[in-house]
Amino acid sequence: MSYDITKKRAAITGDIELKNGDGSPMTDDKGNVLSVTVYSPASKQWEQAHAEMQRKRAEKVRKSGGRVEGALDNVKEGQIDFLCRVTVSLNGFEYKGEDPIRALYEDDQLGFVRDHVYGEVNDWSAFTKVSAKS
Repeated sequence: MSYDITKKRAAITGDIELKNGDGSPMTDDKGNVLSVTVYSPASKQWEQAHAEMQRKRAEKVRKSGGRVEGALDNVKEGQIDFLCRVTVSLNGFEYKGEDPIRALYEDDQLGFVRDHVYGEVNDWSAFTKVSAKS
């Protein structure tokens, strides 16, 4: 009998445990690890958000007369839009504001959170771990 490779499928969502700027786990006052739940690259939501981000970059290149440098303008805003579309929930904490998820990612003093989540949400291994959710 051959091996069922579908057992290796990535989860549709997963929890990304947040890290402080120094790389240590981010915890609340009681020592509970804070996290965000996000859609994985295996999901339609991630796929659509990623395609939209790529379309916007291509449009910037077109508007800048084909200069690739034009696509690099406002990269942070593109990352924030992408993260807002793929983040399902904030876990173990809240952030004040009309749109708490956007407010978190727009907070430049917590930019290390944005950078960490952006890196993890683009990494398939974050969704093939035991902690990932189906």
